[in-house]
Amino acid sequence: MKYLHLIITKTMLLAAFLLPASLSIQAQTGNGATGNVASGTVVDENGEPVIGASVVLKGHKGVATATDLDGNFKLKMPIKNGTLVFSYIGMQNKEVKTSTNPMHVILQDDAQQLNDVVVVGYGQQKKASVVGAITQTDAKTLDRYSGVPSLGQALTGNLPGVITSSSTGMPGQEDPKIIIRAQTSWNNSDPLVLVDGVERPMNTVDLSSVQSISVLKDASATAVYGVKGANGVILITTKRGQEGTARVHAKANATVKVVSKLPEKYDSYDTFLLLNDVIERELPISPNAWGSYTPMQIINKYRYPANSEEWDRYPNVDWQHELFRDYAMSYNASVDVSGGTKSVKYFTAVDFTHEGDLFKKFNNNRGYNSGFGYNRINMRANLDFDLTHTTKFSVNLFGSNGVRHFPWGQGSDSNSYWASIYHSAPDAMRPVYSDGTYGFYAPRDADAPNSVALLATSGDEKNIVLPFIRQRLTLI
Repeated sequence: MKYLHLIITKTMLLAAFLLPASLSIQAQTGNGATGNVASGTVVDENGEPVIGASVVLKGHKGVATATDLDGNFKLKMPIKNGTLVFSYIGMQNKEVKTSTNPMHVILQDDAQQLNDVVVVGYGQQKKASVVGAITQTDAKTLDRYSGVPSLGQALTGNLPGVITSSSTGMPGQEDPKIIIRAQTSWNNSDPLVLVDGVERPMNTVDLSSVQSISVLKDASATAVYGVKGANGVILITTKRGQEGTARVHAKANATVKVVSKLPEKYDSYDTFLLLNDVIERELPISPNAWGSYTPMQIINKYRYPANSEEWDRYPNVDWQHELFRDYAMSYNASVDVSGGTKSVKYFTAVDFTHEGDLFKKFNNNRGYNSGFGYNRINMRANLDFDLTHTTKFSVNLFGSNGVRHFPWGQGSDSNSYWASIYHSAPDAMRPVYSDGTYGFYAPRDADAPNSVALLATSGDEKNIVLPFIRQRLTLI
């Protein structure tokens, strides 16, 4: 018993000695797994808490938090030491190394951002004094979208509150429908578009001539335009000359347009084979169907005609191939020259745009080729004259000759030409027979229209946009 009591005593003393050490090891292991915690307060220059400021661990994008209503934050970090990046709208970003003590971070106002000039309804003013809902993008941002054919497409996804949707890709009609914030009417929710203060279509302006675009979204910003600005206002400001030597800028883009995917169809040969297979399987229940059976000798003539007579008599037409090109090309080229002196400044630009279409153009021997296409040439000259120290005279000269080709009376509607592709059977007729005559489905033309004949003989209609001149006298 004496030895047993001694063993128990020694065991208890050893356990009491090892317990604090094991707790210490567990605590240290736990700290390494969960990481350190950084905490503190974010305030502005006046000592007021900054609510909702972003706190991000530099180099670890997924490790972030935001300040609460009192400007306090707490962030668990996977590393012991690091750098926190503090940011807030309208304030300068600040990087601070982590500390074991509570951090006190002061964010300063971004004076340069607040001094940026914003185009508003009645002129220009600094961003700091703007109280209306206005968003703006500049030429540098738009240059990234120089490959798109229209200015409206370049705005897609670039401005908050601006919703764009496209319903057609026909040449000259690529401008999307623009809605600011939400649709406000069943009739018309299009915003008012002003180019240098003049109401103009957006598709007459080339991307290379745009300096900035401002979108006025709420009533306080659009009130100066009255009822016309009820759906919002888009203000497009073109580039102007700056004092200095002449600067020449040239740019050219080429775009290839292809069909993403079209449904496939059986040709005449495979169609008759499939029809014969169905007839053979249904003969027990429909003996009269044998009269619709096509001999293999006739079926072969659809795919392998022996001469032009069999080629006309046994048509095997791929309407997609007959109507569509493999690809369509679009081109855009622009050249501008800018510069000036203390008294005169100038910006001149010329640009050309060509929009091809996937529909083929057919020679109908009538002196024109009907089809879809768009060509536009713009000429712009913005001149500024400093008449006196307080008087500035500006002249904007702009001409846009945009010609959109399309079959007579069709506009941007191409549904009637798509009809043959998925409505006309491949054996109904030839689009154009070997003697030059257009095909015609005798039983009923509406059941199998010949879109090639419709597209080739529908005439040619043109839409032309005229130029304008604007003068402005400004008292400084």
